[in-house]
Amino acid sequence: MTVHRYERGAIVWDMARGGLGLVVTGLPLVVTPMATTMTVIFGGLATLFGVYVIRTWLRAAQAIEVDAEGIHRTGPLRVSIPWDELDSMGLRYFSTRRDKGGGWMELKLAGGGTKLPVESSIDDFEGLVRHCMLVARRNDLELSETTLDNLRALGLMGPAPGADGGDGPPTFGSSGHIAPKLEPGLRPRGLDQGIGPDRDR
Repeated sequence: MTVHRYERGAIVWDMARGGLGLVVTGLPLVVTPMATTMTVIFGGLATLFGVYVIRTWLRAAQAIEVDAEGIHRTGPLRVSIPWDELDSMGLRYFSTRRDKGGGWMELKLAGGGTKLPVESSIDDFEGLVRHCMLVARRNDLELSETTLDNLRALGLMGPAPGADGGDGPPTFGSSGHIAPKLEPGLRPRGLDQGIGPDRDR
């Protein structure tokens, strides 16, 4: 069994940002009389930051466990998906810049009426994705082109048939942070050296 947890540094940073946003938007509602329109705007923003803080706390309190039977999220809001019930897998990239110079990935799994999202800030994200990819292949799941492109970006699949070697989606380290563009055949620093590309033959 392997256990994956979200990196403490990322959790602390996200909690700080969410807490600051909550104070900036929520404090004026308490200490300053506002017009109805401004109250609605600040109230909506404070609600969003509050949800963000709660979501960050949940990630800090949870762990993802992988064993021979399936994948499990422990802690609050426990979820389990047996491998033989896995019927959907998606891997998406969310950019924080127009030039795709920063962002994160999200792995979405579903099976037996249950959904389990996992963000790339979790430790050994690449290893987790690789395991899920192999199960998806065993279960004969059809993966979207977006998912296939992002699997290639992680080095878990060979190039697409007829690929011209141009720039593809950004490459990520196991920390979930974007890694520099590399020359073909090289791998980014920080990735688990025990996990190699899984190429179709």
